[in-house]
Amino acid sequence: MIAATCWAAASAWIGCDSPSASGPAGTISGEIQGAKPGSSVVLRSFRRGNLVNVAEASLDSAGNFTLTPEKALVLGHHQLVVNRTNPLVLITDSTEQVHVRASVTPQGNYLVGADIDGSPKSEEVAELYDVIMPITARLKDVERRGRSVDVTKRQEAKTLAAAMADSINAASLAFAEAHAGSLAALNALEGLDPKEHKELFKATLAALEGAHADNSFFRQVKGQYDRANKARTIDMTQKPKRGTKNGKYAAGDMAPDIVMNDPSGVERKLSDLRGKVILVDFWASWCGPCRRENPNVVRAYAKYKDQGFEVFSVSLDSKADRWASAIEQDQLTWPNHVSDLKGWRNAAAQEYGISSIPHTMLIDRDGSILATHLRGGALESSLRGIFGE
Repeated sequence: MIAATCWAAASAWIGCDSPSASGPAGTISGEIQGAKPGSSVVLRSFRRGNLVNVAEASLDSAGNFTLTPEKALVLGHHQLVVNRTNPLVLITDSTEQVHVRASVTPQGNYLVGADIDGSPKSEEVAELYDVIMPITARLKDVERRGRSVDVTKRQEAKTLAAAMADSINAASLAFAEAHAGSLAALNALEGLDPKEHKELFKATLAALEGAHADNSFFRQVKGQYDRANKARTIDMTQKPKRGTKNGKYAAGDMAPDIVMNDPSGVERKLSDLRGKVILVDFWASWCGPCRRENPNVVRAYAKYKDQGFEVFSVSLDSKADRWASAIEQDQLTWPNHVSDLKGWRNAAAQEYGISSIPHTMLIDRDGSILATHLRGGALESSLRGIFGE
């Protein structure tokens, strides 16, 4: 296990002595350096594929906080988030008194190097994230450089990014193999290919199933394994022939990445959803057939979102207010809405060869195109083939 950090004498935390957690069992307390007094500290619990807020506190003038969830925590995965930008994964329940000492970073990255007392499983999972999260943060910077107009710089960034991704996979694999009987192993498996590492997934899930079959994160990782290793039948009747007028990519092709901003100006990337089944949906607020098709997409998203289905909507709008209004009116609740507000000159539409909308593509977990032109019942038929009823 990575040793707990000994803070320098200049720090508010002198030496290696750990203060005891305050409050009754189930209390999570801590000391956070680098954040302003009054900064929020939120505890979220992993439930049915989502993180749900269960308790909140604020930092006092010394950076201390104490929070106690109203309902007892069930043993499983939880996330402590400082100031909405600095997360820390905990594996705990209400029988433990957890105390955290950590420092935030201006970039809002993961709280690596945190001291965690009172929760052995949380200490264990910290070993994994202390290794992979710094690489992940650097990888994002490299990927941004990979969008350079300079061909040489793009290729250099691509090579470096591949090497960094390999490092993350190697660290995750080593951790999962060393902690096969632990809930913390699930965090490592989440980022690995369940087909390539079928036996490791199988052994880990078998070791955990008896005591943790109802654990939400266990069910998610088991779902990854089950979906990746079962025969799939997909309704491909809507598959167009290569060379059709609309869209230059067909089933079997790799889907090019799409990087654009959402209505709030936040950058979103199609590649960030790798590992999920994704519907890429080209549409616009002014497109009547698109708006009539939206209820079908809404129903599919509601039915399969907890099983690993996501929608990535690319709008060919040129007016931001009309785009945002249509999202709200049609209740398109998924977070991944992007546009460069250039209408038909939308960069993604041009890259994909889109000449009419609505146009959809179903993308597999590895980024390859499964099917295109899915409208009406064809979308749900394809998703049933992947996820089952």
